[in-house]
Amino acid sequence: MAIKTERLNLRLTSTQDSILRSAAEARGESTSDYVLRHAVIAAEMDLADRRVFVVDETTWTELKSLVDASPVLPEAMIRLISETSVLEERGK
Repeated sequence: MAIKTERLNLRLTSTQDSILRSAAEARGESTSDYVLRHAVIAAEMDLADRRVFVVDETTWTELKSLVDASPVLPEAMIRLISETSVLEERGK
């Protein structure tokens, strides 16, 4: 497990504090662990939901070439998608 060396201070209302402490207690966690776990999950989801990415010209050119390139499929995948599926055979 990584050593925790950073700190984050938050200001909150007494109601927010009470809710967080109650939820952490119900989960058997410290308030810090509870808040940190949920904050990281929310941050990961926010980052995954991003729709706009800014990249430099070199990175953009590389990305475009990867997207524009013909796919290279493994031989097993080519055989799989070339064969008639069980569902197709039932429909005959």
